[in-house]
Amino acid sequence: MSQISTYTPSFLEKAIDLVPKILFETTGWLGFTKFSEDIEKANNFRSKIIWEEAKRRSIKMEQVIFFGKPLDQYRAFLSGKKIYFESIPSISEATELGLNWDDKIFLKKELRKSNIPVPDFFKLPLFMFAGHKIWGKNLAKIFTNLEKPLVIKPRGGSRGRHTATNIKNLDEFHSAIKVAGQISPYLIIEEYLNGDVCRATLVDGKLAGFYRGHAPTILGDGRKTIRELILEKDIHRQERVAPVRMSKEFDDHISRFGYVIDDVLPKGVILSLSHRIGRLFGGKTTEMIDKVHPSFLPIFEKAAKVTKLSVVGFDAIIPDPTKPADSQKWGIIECNSLPFIDLHYYALEGKPRNIAGMIWDMWK
Repeated sequence: MSQISTYTPSFLEKAIDLVPKILFETTGWLGFTKFSEDIEKANNFRSKIIWEEAKRRSIKMEQVIFFGKPLDQYRAFLSGKKIYFESIPSISEATELGLNWDDKIFLKKELRKSNIPVPDFFKLPLFMFAGHKIWGKNLAKIFTNLEKPLVIKPRGGSRGRHTATNIKNLDEFHSAIKVAGQISPYLIIEEYLNGDVCRATLVDGKLAGFYRGHAPTILGDGRKTIRELILEKDIHRQERVAPVRMSKEFDDHISRFGYVIDDVLPKGVILSLSHRIGRLFGGKTTEMIDKVHPSFLPIFEKAAKVTKLSVVGFDAIIPDPTKPADSQKWGIIECNSLPFIDLHYYALEGKPRNIAGMIWDMWK
């Protein structure tokens, strides 16, 4: 989405809100669109959680079936009105027309204006691939002028795909650009921050959930190889934790820490096995809103106010969220305008948060 305006006239907001209603009801009248009450057809857990909470509140909710295909589009009947929405019934979707908060560069620029911590970043110029050569600005010069280590990722939301972290040399830099460039020519280079990936989800400007994600790691004993330690880890993993995925992405990741899979890991060394976090990648997550240091709350609330989004998720790298914010180096790295609230329900540790209930409460 292009950044065309910071203000949307009210008449245009209303017109935009009417688009899905006109489209789906018109095609429904023509017989191309159906509306299903089968909750099992929900496209993802995020939408299903919203739907389950709607049922508990006796709110009628239906899924849009367009030309026989179930979409992640829904409608709900509230106080005699029909609202249409994508996955989450946010009340601010049209308000920020033209502002793409999922754009990592745009987000960081706006947060920095409000003195909200973000990592240093650099916009990589648009480039083209021709065989094995990269045409554009002198990447070697760019790399030399940046403080290492670095992170390279697509500028838009990619959910961790084609991201490389802990980049320290020019070969890794070139390789990471090629990988990220497979899904987008628009890339961002970020300062590498030490810490865990934490997700702060806010509803109506207030912190609704906070989970801490851990990447899969192993501890060296000076005897076993990395491969052996991973196999050992897999045997003892919890049922809900997926095995560590050994792939080229995995090989590239550990190589940036100076290892290959059949190296013996020195005793006491903790090795990260992926830049991805959570149980689906062999790590874990902890819902810990009651343990977050209170100094973080006004910062995340301020960030939500900057976006003007009624439901928003911020990803941040934080060494220890239980300690004061100003006592450590941390920063917000991404914004999710359609956050996966189900992550707060299915964390391995901690008490689940009824974020769907808080979202429906906004419509009272």
